[in-house]
Amino acid sequence: MQKHLRWHFREIRRTMQETKTSDARERAVRQFGRSALSFDALQCAERYGWFVSAVEPGAMVPYRRYGSVDVILGEPLASRDRLADVVAEFLAARRAAGRAVLGFSATEPFMRAAVASGGSAVQILAEPELDPSNFEPSGGNAKKLRAYARRLRRVGFEAVALPAGEPKVPDDFRLSADALVADWLERGVSHSAHLLEVNTWRRVAEKRYFAVFDPRRPGRLCSLLIAHPVYALAGYHLCHLVHAPDAPKGVSELVVLKALETFGDEGVHHATFGPVALARAQNCEDMVFLGRALFGAGYPLLARLGHYTDASEFYRKFNAGPWAPRWVVLHPRGALARPLLSLLRLTHVLGGARGA
Repeated sequence: MQKHLRWHFREIRRTMQETKTSDARERAVRQFGRSALSFDALQCAERYGWFVSAVEPGAMVPYRRYGSVDVILGEPLASRDRLADVVAEFLAARRAAGRAVLGFSATEPFMRAAVASGGSAVQILAEPELDPSNFEPSGGNAKKLRAYARRLRRVGFEAVALPAGEPKVPDDFRLSADALVADWLERGVSHSAHLLEVNTWRRVAEKRYFAVFDPRRPGRLCSLLIAHPVYALAGYHLCHLVHAPDAPKGVSELVVLKALETFGDEGVHHATFGPVALARAQNCEDMVFLGRALFGAGYPLLARLGHYTDASEFYRKFNAGPWAPRWVVLHPRGALARPLLSLLRLTHVLGGARGA
């Protein structure tokens, strides 16, 4: 009996500690999550390590482990004023543990702090952002978008938005979305790496769902867009865009337009398409000679072979801007082999995004 009671109390303490830890992570993401990728640390919390800062109360660094490399996606969860201190603290702890660090889609403040702490960086990404409340595309791109929308609507295609904050989606929508995503993955779109993992129904009430139904086949979706919250900017990351292989041209544009119009009507001022690969490396910061050579000569070839930049043409149709620079950070400065292998595991999925 006594033994049973001790076990029971241990379980209670463990549950309370887990709840406390989960609450702290939730607060950190909601308060400091400015990166397009920050929501994933909540959605897939079990896949992350969580470094708790001692220099700023409430600040954390979620990271993914790839062998002996710790990967940070986006930016550590810290205030802008203390970000450099938290970055230096985390990198010192990783160095003491013998771990290399890769920052993927790092913001410029994160990159600067990492370089100042003995790292290096290269810009091979950019993030197209826009303000839905003032979204007014102009020029040739706007004409194309309107032409796509008119043509599709004439034959019965219409984009819909699910209401915000619903804890459960309608069963028919769920079944249709599951079928579309399953088909998309089955067609060989890489989903083994992190950036394109689709967890459609995790934390449903916080996501936003937009879709185009196929009028030729009732109940079938031909396009789906899932947007993740960017809490600290009160905005959204238009994260997963999926369409059926036989969908008519323009359905992806139609569903994105619906999302931007909906967010604009709701007064949302920040939306992002997330990190997009550039055709070549733009800048190197404190990179060793071999690293500059690899990114200067090898990366453009890899980007071309992997079709990394195909998605950028799609996003340019929406006159998104600015295209905020995003960096790959390597720490320590001389580390190349281990972080670059981890980088390949991440970046190859950007090529898999073509046609999405």
